[in-house]
Amino acid sequence: MVTERAEISNGTMNTPIIIIPDVHGRDFWRWTVTHLKEEDAVIFLGDYLDPYENEWIYWSDAYKGLLDIIELKRTNPEKVVLLLGNHDLHYLFPEIRGSRYNEYQAEKIRKTFLDDMDCFQMAAECEIGGRRFLFTHAGINKMWVEKYADLFGSAEMVTAETFNHLMFKEAFVEALGDVSSLRWGRDRAGSMVWADVEEFEWSGARLPYMIQVFGHTLQDNGPRVIDNSMYCLDCKRAFVLNALGEIEEI
Repeated sequence: MVTERAEISNGTMNTPIIIIPDVHGRDFWRWTVTHLKEEDAVIFLGDYLDPYENEWIYWSDAYKGLLDIIELKRTNPEKVVLLLGNHDLHYLFPEIRGSRYNEYQAEKIRKTFLDDMDCFQMAAECEIGGRRFLFTHAGINKMWVEKYADLFGSAEMVTAETFNHLMFKEAFVEALGDVSSLRWGRDRAGSMVWADVEEFEWSGARLPYMIQVFGHTLQDNGPRVIDNSMYCLDCKRAFVLNALGEIEEI
C-alpha cells in the first residue's frame, strides 16, 4: 500500500488522493467514499448542485447530496477537502451568476453555504515525488493571475493559500467573475472558477511550475490531458492520484 505522504493546503494527508470532479447532483461519488481506505484522502472539485436537465436528477436529491458531502467533511475534517465552483459561488455572489441557477431554492442554498462555509475552500495543493499539484475548480490561467497582479502577486509565486486567503474579499470576488470568449464572456482569460479547458491549449496560459487538476469543462470521452501538466477530469467519475504522481480512473 502507498505510504508516501502528501501535504495538502488544509492539513497533511496520505496518498492516494481520491479526486471527485463536478457532482451536479450525481451520486457516482457515493460508492467511492464508502470504500475509502484509512490512508485515503478526498478532494471534491466543486459544483455540487444545478443538475443538467437531460440527466433527470431531482433537485431534492441533489441538495441531499450536498448535505451528505458536508457531513462527510465534518466527520473527516483532515481527510476531505471541498472546493468551490461557479455553480456554488453564484448563490453567494451575483457577479458569478451562471446557467441552471435555481431561483426558487436560491435562498435555502445560500444559507447552507454560509452556515457551512468553514468546510469549503478555493484551492488545494500537494507535493508528490518533487512535483507540485494544484487543485481548483476550473484551473488557474496565468494571464488571469497577471491581470490581477496587485491582488495575487507574481504568477510564479502563487499557491493554494494565495486564493484561500483572499476568499470572499470584494476584489477577489470581482476577479472571479472573469469569463473568456470561450464561455461567451469578454475577458482575455477566465477565472479559477470559469476558465475553459481550451484556454490551456496555449502554453502561455499555464503555470509552468505546477501540475493542475480541475473540472468545470464537461468531457464526454474521458479526461482531457494537456502536455501532461493540465488534467481536466469533469467526466462523471472518480479518479485517484497515486504516490507516483499518476492520475487514474477508479
